[in-house]
Amino acid sequence: MTGKRYARCCFGVLAMVALFASLASAQSTISGQVRDSSGALMPGVKVEAASEALIERSRAETTNENGRYTIVDVRPGLYTITFTLPGFSTVKQEVTVPANVSVPVDAEMRVGAVDETVTVEARVATVDVETTLRPQVLTRSDMDALPTARNPQSMGSYTPGVHLNLPDVGGSQQIEQTYLISHGNPSSRDTYLLDGMMINTMQNDGQIQIYIDNALMQEVTYNNANNSVEVTGGGVVANFVPRDGGNEPHGNLFLGWIPSRFVASNIDQTLRNRGVTGQSAVRKIEDFDGSLGGPFKKDKLWFLLSGRKQLTFVQAANSFYLNGQPGVERSYIYSGGLRLTYQINSRNKFAAMWTRDWKTKEQDVVTGGQVADVNPLVSSLERSPKMYYVLQGRWTGTLTPRLLVQAGATLTKLDYNILYHAGVRKTPFTPDWFANAQELDLTLNARSIAGAVNTYSKYDRYLWNTSATYVTGSHQVKFGIQDTFGIAQLDNIANGDAIYQYTNGIPLSILAYNTPTYSKPRLNHDLGIYATDTWHVGRVSVTAGVRWEYLSAQVDAQSAPAGRFTGGPRNFPKIDCSVIKGMSCFKNWSPRIGFVYDVFGNHKTAVKAGIGKFNSPIAIGVVTNFNPMTLRNQTIQWLNHPTTACQSHDPIGCYPQGNGFGDGDIGPNPNPGFGQINRVNLDPNFRREYQWQYNVGVQRELRRGVTMNFMWFHQANYQAIHVDNYSVPSSAWTPFTISNPLDGTPITVYNLLPAYFGLTPDLHQTNAPQNRRSNVYNGYELSVNARLPRGIFVLAGWTIDRIRDRGCDMNTDPLSTALNDPNSLRYCDQNGQLYQDLGRINGIPYRNEFKLQTNVPLKWGVEVNASLYSDPVFSTNYSVNPGNVAQAGAVLAGQVQGYKTVLWQITQNARYPADCNCPNPGGLVDPGLRQGAETITLVPPGARLTLRLNQLDLGVRKVFHHEKLTTMGEAQFFNVTNSNAVLTESYTLGSSIKPYVAGGPGGVPTAVLNPRMIRLNVQFKF
Repeated sequence: MTGKRYARCCFGVLAMVALFASLASAQSTISGQVRDSSGALMPGVKVEAASEALIERSRAETTNENGRYTIVDVRPGLYTITFTLPGFSTVKQEVTVPANVSVPVDAEMRVGAVDETVTVEARVATVDVETTLRPQVLTRSDMDALPTARNPQSMGSYTPGVHLNLPDVGGSQQIEQTYLISHGNPSSRDTYLLDGMMINTMQNDGQIQIYIDNALMQEVTYNNANNSVEVTGGGVVANFVPRDGGNEPHGNLFLGWIPSRFVASNIDQTLRNRGVTGQSAVRKIEDFDGSLGGPFKKDKLWFLLSGRKQLTFVQAANSFYLNGQPGVERSYIYSGGLRLTYQINSRNKFAAMWTRDWKTKEQDVVTGGQVADVNPLVSSLERSPKMYYVLQGRWTGTLTPRLLVQAGATLTKLDYNILYHAGVRKTPFTPDWFANAQELDLTLNARSIAGAVNTYSKYDRYLWNTSATYVTGSHQVKFGIQDTFGIAQLDNIANGDAIYQYTNGIPLSILAYNTPTYSKPRLNHDLGIYATDTWHVGRVSVTAGVRWEYLSAQVDAQSAPAGRFTGGPRNFPKIDCSVIKGMSCFKNWSPRIGFVYDVFGNHKTAVKAGIGKFNSPIAIGVVTNFNPMTLRNQTIQWLNHPTTACQSHDPIGCYPQGNGFGDGDIGPNPNPGFGQINRVNLDPNFRREYQWQYNVGVQRELRRGVTMNFMWFHQANYQAIHVDNYSVPSSAWTPFTISNPLDGTPITVYNLLPAYFGLTPDLHQTNAPQNRRSNVYNGYELSVNARLPRGIFVLAGWTIDRIRDRGCDMNTDPLSTALNDPNSLRYCDQNGQLYQDLGRINGIPYRNEFKLQTNVPLKWGVEVNASLYSDPVFSTNYSVNPGNVAQAGAVLAGQVQGYKTVLWQITQNARYPADCNCPNPGGLVDPGLRQGAETITLVPPGARLTLRLNQLDLGVRKVFHHEKLTTMGEAQFFNVTNSNAVLTESYTLGSSIKPYVAGGPGGVPTAVLNPRMIRLNVQFKF
């Protein structure tokens, strides 16, 4: 994007301020009703909210004819609410306002002297009777007190109904992002906001975010129910509310560290018997974080500076250097930030913020796919610091007491390289290049020789928005517009353009890549125009809104030299919706409505319900099937392979030599168009994928400061992408019966007739029929939020839920095999209805999770705190037949619900294990298989489940106060029970069935929960 174009967009923001609106900052609202002592409604009462959190010091409003008032865009903090009317006593009430909630503050006014003031006891917002939002709020003091990893995903994982893809024990994952999955929504549907403006990057359709310094945050809110029309996705909405400088100088410093001597061991004989030879453990963790803020000029210009150092050295369980020492991943992030808040005049203010990260990872032996490494000095990858930052600015204008207008712009930049170590990369098409591709043993889940595919990434995402809120009568009306655009450039290279696959050291197949690739997709517009209104009918509050979206993406002109499996040179022209009709340029409506019924009219019991349509968030994913430079792979037969894998701890290393790795040693590619433009014919009626969400619940204040919630959630997915290859009809496949090596039951395998092998695909993309492809979530949730006197708080929640997926449309990946493979019909319907003769599913179980966070001050400044995360182990490497791309819904269901599986990759030359429970041990499995390779699922989804992950973390701290300085010394104990839950394990059947038979130990664990560890912290505040 040129500087001129960005300047024009920023100018457009300012020009449209007066025309469009919505509450872009997603801050809180104070609202309520004023009555006299007889209960009559009182119009014309002046209501003022004053707080040090506001640079303008106070906001004022006047009650309408119904005695109602609403004060919008309120920042978190302590507020004094003052109600005045001539002839009545002035009423004052103090209230603590969290972020992203509507705080009900009512008042009763009595006739009295003008100078008489009645002060009401401070209260805490509990039941929100205005909106159906249900945010989990973490204040600055909460974040400082709780034993967590102090990063946004780790803190958000304790929200009821939210699953974390990898546990973060004491910050062991602080250098590598984890992801939040909620109510059946993958993490790509999550929205991350910094000061109310989206900071999702272009990568993976916005799944990846910049690292936000914890010291910048005043509060964090996580909402996963009834998302407003201000966002596209129906997943978690995390809003990071930054600190402002303030009129008084203030600072905060956090120093936390975990040395290796404070880390226990949790490897027992059971794990050793399963093949674990080392310990997943922390060698060292450091987290040094601080901020300094104050006024350049009081009530006029504030500043806030922040900085953070995060260091994590983590030892991998099954990775070893040549000297026998365990592999260690050494990672660092250095962050810095600056925020300025300028009060232009009494009605206008401007805030600007910049945050920058520098990230280094020396060897990805832990986060590089959860695999074991044979000599990490060559088989892992390294990451060098490049350009990560967020730059944003926002203007807020209170044009009248009833009209608030905002406008802002953000640039989120994410550039990084993940590369081989020095000396590993070889010159293309030399013998060393062919021989030194990565070797991956599927059974042992171990890699050697080289790291994975190298990536050079450049992701720039620009955002602008403008917004306003108008309060009149009983209505709170919002309108708004937002647009994002940017580039997602990704280059890939790999030795040999392949991965050589083995099982227990025996060569199996070749995973071919279409490298080198130089991909240049671009997001032109992700435009949203939205409007919403909140009004009251008696005790019922109704919030109705609608969002109109326009999404346009394209693929810029691209070129690349020939690859091993692609031919070339390759030159591809620009592709957009004018070239391929229907490829993006979507125009969609998203209506949403919520109801809140204040049962007794006292703000203590509310029945809530919400219905909403959510379009799947997209950056550039919609053009993937049409982009020939998208990284893809294809399994190819390995004909003249070497005898064994090259896996050795020989001091000089192990480098393949001789025959078996060249082009003459591989079979034909089933897809002759691999790496080229697959002419995908797009249905002119093709539509964007979307979801409908429904929920009903009750919120009840049990006592002052204690609120209970119970909710039912339902979600269904519609219009998933479906691709057909008309060149290969269903008659091209012939059934063949093999035996399940685990139990001897028959399995029907489909072989492709030779006449249809290698045909040029005739691809057609449309939307999958709902009766063949669906994904449905149901869940029930009970939570308690208690904030009690003396700073005691308890946040707890229990969820029981289930995802059932149906993927029986034989969807194909157009950039890989491009076959509508009937082998994918095995276990395709988790509802237990379709194609049960190919693989019966007897039922998908509900699974449950429990979360707890608490802090309790005792005496003499001593506080104790705890966090409990109890959830089925997230099945990170769960997969289904025949691959992940075509059946993403089934993979998500299996991962979230903790399914175990057993996969059996067979080729034309594959043989049964010698100890199989089958009629033909050691015999050929399917000599008629011609389509390269098939991956057969041997156990039904939900039949085998991961164990529960019970991570209990405790902390104790002593608080010292000396005038304006507060010092806290703290010890935090992570994974107190020393759980050794297996996080990832191999699922691929090798030469023996013993690990995978019913009651067997399972595959080789490649990642185990980090053991018990102690973090020592010191905090200073002034």
